[in-house]
Amino acid sequence: MRSLILLKVARGILPVSTLFALYLLLRGHNEPGGGFIAGLVTASAIVLQALAFGTAATRERLTPLLRPATWVGLLIAASAGLIAVFAGDPFLTHYHAYLPLLGDGYYHLSSTLLFDIGVYMVVVGTAAMLVSVFAEPEL
Repeated sequence: MRSLILLKVARGILPVSTLFALYLLLRGHNEPGGGFIAGLVTASAIVLQALAFGTAATRERLTPLLRPATWVGLLIAASAGLIAVFAGDPFLTHYHAYLPLLGDGYYHLSSTLLFDIGVYMVVVGTAAMLVSVFAEPEL
């Protein structure tokens, strides 16, 4: 039996949790937080979707997006480290840039953000795969 409250809450949670995960991802590349916790927030929303709408419906909607996420994320995270190697620095040496904003402000960018995006994708892809595997009916 599916709960009407769970269905309504789950429908609204995925966009809100994705926005919150984006905030954690962007905030965390210079402070605590980052890709891992943002990935866990998104993964918990995916689990809620599977509980509310069933694993088959969730798998059908999200598998084309999430199946390659683990490997693409691993490639992005590794490339963040290889940028430094090609520049002659040790692996995972991070570089920084400042993006000017309107007025007197600026946004601080670093290659750490690229690494965190890769970690985020690995965590979300792995969690979605685990939900899919554990939700399979036993033979």
